[in-house]
Amino acid sequence: MSEQLLLSIPHELNNPFFFSANDQILIEKDHLQKIVLNMPFLYEAAFYENIPALKPWQSHEKFIPLIKKEWDTEKIKLEEIFTNRKYKDAIPPMKKGIGLFLQFVYWANGQPVHFDMPLSSESLKVQPVNLKERISFIMQRPALYHSFIQLNELLIEMEKQYVKHMAMKKASKQ
Repeated sequence: MSEQLLLSIPHELNNPFFFSANDQILIEKDHLQKIVLNMPFLYEAAFYENIPALKPWQSHEKFIPLIKKEWDTEKIKLEEIFTNRKYKDAIPPMKKGIGLFLQFVYWANGQPVHFDMPLSSESLKVQPVNLKERISFIMQRPALYHSFIQLNELLIEMEKQYVKHMAMKKASKQ
């Protein structure tokens, strides 16, 4: 068994939707050197605490497809939950999905997630239209089917924006 590490939630990740006051994350230390997406903002927490770890936002071309794959798994769970009308069961996978989406947005822009920066910020050039309003709606009502649909649409739009951004970046290098 690998060594465990207790990470405090840095102020950059302080968001009551994801963490309660004085929350801590207990992780396997070796998880910091490989990609593990079942715990949102793991690499950001380590980064802000100056603990050596992967920095997926610096190699987003490698890690964004893994976010998409992880979302596809959560999406299947959520479809079943909503089909069976077990709305309260939707909250944990929706939180994970929202976390994955936010990682997608920030990482695609070459940055770690940090809630101090507004989502409409100029430094987040790659993002879906009306992101702030749409994600706010989803976070206020994560157990609604409409929130799930909206989150899925945001992921689809973000993927399109990301592909467009990468194509333009590649074209400018030629």
